[in-house]
Amino acid sequence: MQVEVMEQYEELLAKVRHHLEAEDDEGLLALLLTLRPADVAQMLAELPEGQPRGKVLSLLEPVAAARVIEESILDVQRDLLRQMSAERLHQVLDRMSQDDLADLLGALPAADARALLELIPEDAAAIRQLLRYDPDTAGGIMTPEVVRLRETQTAAEALATIRQAAPDAETVYYLYVTDRSGRLTGVVSLRQLVIADPQARVADLMDRNVVSVPVYMDQEEVARVLERYGLLALPVVNDRNILLGVVTVDDVIDVLQEEATEDIHRLSATEPLEQPYLQTSFLSLVRARVLWLLVLFALQSITITILNHYQAALETVITLALFIPVVTGTAGNAGGQAATLVIRAMAVGELQFSDFLRVLARETSVGLTLGAVMSAVALARASLLGTPLEIGMTVALTVVLVVFVASVGGALLPLCIRRLRLDPAVASSPLITTLADASGLIIYFTVAGWILGIRT
Repeated sequence: MQVEVMEQYEELLAKVRHHLEAEDDEGLLALLLTLRPADVAQMLAELPEGQPRGKVLSLLEPVAAARVIEESILDVQRDLLRQMSAERLHQVLDRMSQDDLADLLGALPAADARALLELIPEDAAAIRQLLRYDPDTAGGIMTPEVVRLRETQTAAEALATIRQAAPDAETVYYLYVTDRSGRLTGVVSLRQLVIADPQARVADLMDRNVVSVPVYMDQEEVARVLERYGLLALPVVNDRNILLGVVTVDDVIDVLQEEATEDIHRLSATEPLEQPYLQTSFLSLVRARVLWLLVLFALQSITITILNHYQAALETVITLALFIPVVTGTAGNAGGQAATLVIRAMAVGELQFSDFLRVLARETSVGLTLGAVMSAVALARASLLGTPLEIGMTVALTVVLVVFVASVGGALLPLCIRRLRLDPAVASSPLITTLADASGLIIYFTVAGWILGIRT
C-alpha cells in the first residue's frame, strides 16, 4: 500500500513539473485543487532549482496559499516570500495562523521580520507577544486565536459567538469560559452547546475543573499533559490564570516529531539538523558531525594509552589479546542498551533524577544477571578454542564485571546529565560505548593480574 501511495505521489509530482514547463496554468491549477496543502508543500520542496515555486503559489487563493506556506519547510517559505508582491504577501500572511506566522518570523532575520509585520498591522501586536516566549515552551507553540465565552451567556448566544469567531479560531471543539478579567473559569464542548437547551446557561453546562498549562511550561511536558488526559487542545494561562491561548493536538504532534528527531540524532552522536537531510548544506552536515567525532576520537585514544600501559601483560600472555574485542564489545553493547532504555523512559516522563537509587538497584541486579549469562557463554567459547582454564576464568569473570559496570553506568549517566539540565540524549550509544571500552580494558587486565599472577 505504501509503495502505491509513493508511486501516485511521484506521478503527481511529474505532472506538476510538466505543467510548469509547459506554462499550462489552467491545467496546473486544476491539479493543485485536488491536492492537500501538505502534499503541495512537499512538492514545492522537491522542485529542482530554477523552477518557479512562486508560480505554483500564485495560482491558489490566499487561504489555500497560506495553508501551503504553513506546511512548508523554512527554506521553501523564504523562497516563496521573496517571490510575492507586497499586496500578495498581505493577503497570504493575514490568513496564516498566528502561531505558524510567529514561528516563521522568528526564524527570519530581524529586519525581514519587521518588514513583514508592517504588512499586517492588525496582527502585529499579538505576534510580537508570541515572539517573546521561548519557542520550546507552551507560549512558543500556542495560538492566541481562541473563542472565549462568558458564564452568563445562553447556549444560543454562545453558538452565535462561535459562528462569529470561528473563522479566525484555531479550534472550536473546546470553548473556554473566562470572566471579565480574562481569567479562565471553565470549559464547555461544542457538542454540549449544540445539544443543550438554547436557553441553558453556559455556567450550568461548563466544567470548572479545567486542565491548563502555564505559559512557560516546556513543550515536551505540554505534550505529556495532552496525551495523559486524551485532549484535543490545552488552554495556556499565565501566573494569574489569565487565558493567553491554546495548544492544539497538531502543535503537539509537531513537538513530538521534533523532539524525537533531536533525540535520535543525539543518540548517534550528531547535532540535530535544522532542515531535512537533503536540504541541509554540506557545511552544516560537517558541523553537525565533526565535533562529536573529535570528542569520541579523543576518548577512544584512551584505549591506546590503556593497552600501552598493559603491554607487558600482553607480551607475557599473548592469548589475552584474542578476547579484547569480546570484552570491549560486550561492555559497549550492555551500556548502550541500558542508556537507551533510561533515555526513552525519561523522554516519556517515566523516570526522574529522584529515581536514581531505584535505577541503581534495578540495573545492579539486571547487570549481574546478564553478566552471569554472558560469562557462561564466554567460558564455553574459550573452552572450544582450547584456551587454558585460567584464561577462560579471567575472561568469564571480566565479562560479569564489565556488563555490570556498563549497565549501571549506562543507566545512571543520562540521569546525571539531566540533573545538570542538559539533554540526556548526549549520553548516546557512541559515548557510552567509548567509555565502556576503556573501563572494560582496565577491568580485564586487573582481573588477569589477580588470576594469572602477571604484573600489570
